Amino acid sequence: MVGEYRLFYLIRAGATFEIWAVRHRSETDAYAIKLLKKGSKYSRTTVAELKHEYNVGKALEHPAVIQTYDFGVAKEGAWLRMELFKELNIKQQLVASKQTPALKTKLTYRMKEILTKCAAGIAHMHDKGWVHRDIKPDNFLLSDATEVKLIDFTIASKPTGGLAKLLGGKAKIQGTYSYMAPDQIRGQGVDPRDDIYSFGCMVHELMCGALPFTANSPNELMQKHIKSKPPSLVVADKNINPDFAAYVQKMLAKDRNDRPANMKEVLMKIKTDRLFYQTPDPPAEGAEAQAAEEEDQV
Repeated sequence: MVGEYRLFYLIRAGATFEIWAVRHRSETDAYAIKLLKKGSKYSRTTVAELKHEYNVGKALEHPAVIQTYDFGVAKEGAWLRMELFKELNIKQQLVASKQTPALKTKLTYRMKEILTKCAAGIAHMHDKGWVHRDIKPDNFLLSDATEVKLIDFTIASKPTGGLAKLLGGKAKIQGTYSYMAPDQIRGQGVDPRDDIYSFGCMVHELMCGALPFTANSPNELMQKHIKSKPPSLVVADKNINPDFAAYVQKMLAKDRNDRPANMKEVLMKIKTDRLFYQTPDPPAEGAEAQAAEEEDQV
């Protein structure tokens, strides 16, 4: 038990937090909790991080964003209660697809719908006044029915504004190096267009199977984000529409002012543009079941 909730299976365990499926002692509905156990990782700072994630999540209500219900502290630790969505994240499915043709076909066929829903979740977050700051495939859960859920608001922040923006106040450098915008690396305040850059990295990875930049060290990787030109998607896949590939390059612009103005613009571009010259073939008959079975084994 954690407070009034009975833990019935562990979904995943990270370095600091665990995600559990739970039920309230007096209810039958299942939920997920993000649990910070009492122990060496339990501190005022980590409890504050969890409370911050609750404060961000409670303001969001969108089909493509995980629903957040409440936060509590019990003798076992601090916890955040959320919607239970028992699916793999997009990164896990992407890795599995490299070994499994049926999974790759399934992802490619659904690419437009997946990217549309991911973009809609980010756009909603921006509308509510938050910048996610860690957009990557690991932070989107994806179901077989192409339901998408944006998760993990641990480092989400309000956009830098007012006096701090005028004076060029530095933001804390946080995020994941493989997807981090140049402005984020430099600590140049918090801006929704940094999420657009990160989403551009994610689109690049999903559509051609590789990140725009890789390196042998974090410092080298950050320098590539700051200085190097990303390769065009059409180099990896000639079936990708050059107009859309050029738009992804725009999302990956070094200067915020050269990127799309907002996520709503990105969302409409994905909705209305052809991503591919030829529409990807649907999974072959029987391949859907095979892909689902192989997904379960990941």
